[in-house]
Amino acid sequence: MTAHKPGGALSLGGQRVHERLTREEPDLIARVLARIQAEVADYRRLPAEELTGDIAEITRQAVRAFARSLREDRELNAAELDRIGASAVRRAEEGFPLEAVLTAYHVGAREILAVGTAEAGGDDTADLVDVADRVLAFVGTVTRAVTRGYLEELRTKVGQEHTARRTLLSALVDGGPVDVVARSAGITLPSRYLVLSVELGPHADEASPGVDAEIAVRRKLRRFLATFERCCGDGVLASLDGAGGLVLVPLAERLASVASWQTLLDAAGREAGVEVLAAAETAAPGEVREVTGRTGEVLEVLRWFGRGPGLYRLDDVLVEYQLTRPGAARDRLAAALAPVEEHAELVETLETYLELETNRRRTAARLHIHPNTVDYRLRRVRDLTGIDPIHPAGLPRIIAAVAARRASLAARG
Repeated sequence: MTAHKPGGALSLGGQRVHERLTREEPDLIARVLARIQAEVADYRRLPAEELTGDIAEITRQAVRAFARSLREDRELNAAELDRIGASAVRRAEEGFPLEAVLTAYHVGAREILAVGTAEAGGDDTADLVDVADRVLAFVGTVTRAVTRGYLEELRTKVGQEHTARRTLLSALVDGGPVDVVARSAGITLPSRYLVLSVELGPHADEASPGVDAEIAVRRKLRRFLATFERCCGDGVLASLDGAGGLVLVPLAERLASVASWQTLLDAAGREAGVEVLAAAETAAPGEVREVTGRTGEVLEVLRWFGRGPGLYRLDDVLVEYQLTRPGAARDRLAAALAPVEEHAELVETLETYLELETNRRRTAARLHIHPNTVDYRLRRVRDLTGIDPIHPAGLPRIIAAVAARRASLAARG
């Protein structure tokens, strides 16, 4: 709304509004501070010296800035907005909620309006509307300045913290000077980490028509990590993409058992809306590099053997892990299946038969063939390789050969 008069001429109850605000300033400041503490709970958590110091000072500056803007018939100038923005930066540095800061300014604006219009009479309608319009414009201008200052500081702070955490994660995983990096970043290292190498299933939204898949992936990762951070604070370190990656969780009393690890992982998967396959082990900071390599290898073994979602440790796949380690023995075992490589149906039947714990009928049902066909194919495997997958004596060797074959195929890419 366009002002009917210059701001300096706006008068209510026979007195110019800017003069009334200046005269009533001490009482107005006290009323604003009292009302902020009464209506905005976060301000009741602040130290008394901050309320009577920084908060009282920025309140005084804001009231004076509005009164000057009326007197000089202008919007707030750059210097006035800079002071308001600088105060917002300090609140961001303290971790004080932006919502509370904005609410406080709205409370102050209502008090400015109440004091400025306290003696308005019936003949003051036009000026009263003008003053209210200018107060609303003032609130909008201040809101922009506060939000800009607060968010710029928050982005800087988050960026610095993110860089520090990424640097620490790199030092832990690559074997750098962990203690030096942690000290320089102001991060206290835990005595041990829970090391998780994870594979994340796709979220349904990633393939939904009309949905931005990149946004769906970022949302999945944000929600997955948020569960760990709620449990264990900002000491959680992670390097994840859409398919998974690495999570280091500071060990605490609540994560003292493997069952608690599984519970946390399940909660993260539910929050993200995906299935999660994970290899887990604990490590002191100086052991993270070695343990990260090992959990990554265990995760590979879990994939090769088609293990279902859940949390696994090396102890859960000791045999499979050992059988798939590189070396002459693995190559010889893998070569034992070379004669069936050209017969895809034989490989598929053998792998399904072993996956289903040598149950012929379940194998037949899975492959949609008759159990007699399963028997025939397994005999063909025996004839071609010399290893009988049906006989108890041949079973360990054929299991080892299949494991070695999978590892060899993966190694070849």
